[in-house]
Amino acid sequence: MKKLLILFLAFTLNACNDGDFDVPAFEFTETVNICGEYVLYITSTEKTEVLVLTLPKTAIDTIPKVQPIPISATVTATYRIFDKGIGTTYFCQAIPPSEPKILKELKADGGTINITTTEVLTDSVATGYSHEITISKLSFIDGKERVYFDNFYFGKLTLEN
Repeated sequence: MKKLLILFLAFTLNACNDGDFDVPAFEFTETVNICGEYVLYITSTEKTEVLVLTLPKTAIDTIPKVQPIPISATVTATYRIFDKGIGTTYFCQAIPPSEPKILKELKADGGTINITTTEVLTDSVATGYSHEITISKLSFIDGKERVYFDNFYFGKLTLEN
């Protein structure tokens, strides 16, 4: 009877499986990188995890305001995991390089990118603009599992005139 009980417990413990879904870490540095005018991205410290925003032409503006931009077919948020760290020009190339390899990619299926633009003043003169970026109701789906953030702080991008 003891052998049967031990065998049953061993089988039960071995049968537990949480599936193939790995919850992404979503831990990024505070540095917002920009490629051209419309691609912003943040990376993990190892540069193997990336969150990329593709924005419309009017998103990074020089008028102080709060601008909500819904995620859509043309305004995207994409999370990627690479097999090794990416270089600084990875997203700035017309044709993406074949290395490093993308291990996982999640495209946001909902959310609103909120950009708060303010002037950077030096001696009462506007010397640039600061763009604080948050994403509300950010949602990714991976098969049947959903990754959701009610409010996600993307970062601050400061551009000089």
